[in-house]
Amino acid sequence: MLVPRAYIPFLVTHDARTIRYPDPLVKVNDSVQVDITRGKIMDFVKFEVGNLVMITGGHNLGRFGNITSQERHPGSFDIVHVKDSLGHSFATSGLPKLDVLGLDDEKNSHDVL
Repeated sequence: MLVPRAYIPFLVTHDARTIRYPDPLVKVNDSVQVDITRGKIMDFVKFEVGNLVMITGGHNLGRFGNITSQERHPGSFDIVHVKDSLGHSFATSGLPKLDVLGLDDEKNSHDVL
């Protein structure tokens, strides 16, 4: 989320849509569900441990799984550990390679967005 000189907070989605006055709880790497006709955020999913993600780049491209842990490395790539439905664990570097799809079933009853 950005706040320019005019002090109007906005965010920019991956498809270059600009949304003004987003929910202040939405942070970088969260996923938002947008009503395209109104240009408003309907719901959002936090990028946190337990949530379902899809890998969108690198060697694990196309794999799905739940985030098991995150390692922060200041000045370098962050590492995200993911476990898929078959029980295989893998790690990926760099957050731009991940898209959050939905909440963990145990934490919330929402379906995948």
